[in-house]
Amino acid sequence: MYKKRIVIITGASRGIGLATAIKFLDSGCKVYITYKSSPKNHFKKFKVFKNKNLIPIRCDMTKFNQIKKLKNKIKENYVDVLVNNVGDVLKRSSFMDSTDELWKKSIDLNLMSTVRSTLILSKKLTNSRSAVVVNISSIAGRAGGSGDSLHYGVAKGAVNVLTSGLAREFRKKKFNIRVIAIAPSIVDTDFQKRHSSKKRLKTIINQTPIKRIAQPEEIARLAFWLSLPESNYISGDTIYVTGGR
Repeated sequence: MYKKRIVIITGASRGIGLATAIKFLDSGCKVYITYKSSPKNHFKKFKVFKNKNLIPIRCDMTKFNQIKKLKNKIKENYVDVLVNNVGDVLKRSSFMDSTDELWKKSIDLNLMSTVRSTLILSKKLTNSRSAVVVNISSIAGRAGGSGDSLHYGVAKGAVNVLTSGLAREFRKKKFNIRVIAIAPSIVDTDFQKRHSSKKRLKTIINQTPIKRIAQPEEIARLAFWLSLPESNYISGDTIYVTGGR
């Protein structure tokens, strides 16, 4: 049923992005993924990278010109699903200790990468019979970053506003493109290993209704379901996952 769907997932060599790519591949989709840099042996570790329907493309999603080149590497003239997954807190910092450079980098990576990829690929999205843009946001976009990552929370909050505004604009223009955001709490990825202490993780887990860390596959299943025609009534919403702050 979904064999011919063309999917693009940014920042998908690991974590939520890779889990999402696997989910779409399992349904028979052709999946393009982007990555900025990975060790030479990284792609040999995962059997999925041998799948002929998975096309990794090196692309720095903060660079407008590189995203334009990415568009030209997509052979099809349409895209059915765009998952804007690229994002990172970069570093933990209180507002008083944050720098102008940190704010610029955070907004560029977490917000502008989503703006640029959606804008540059918009023509291919309009060529789809039923396109979906899934923006991977964060619960920090609602909570503000818990006192040590406001720069990240503000950028992700802007992604949520972008999601709502784009959905309205596309609907007004009668484009057949839905836009949805998923805002997880903590997920068991390299992100947490790099930026969260065990104490921090325990505190957040205790605040979540399910009292555990989420798995990338759970976010992937939600992204896949939201992309299906069956969920075509959902557009402009931010779906918060697991609660907590």
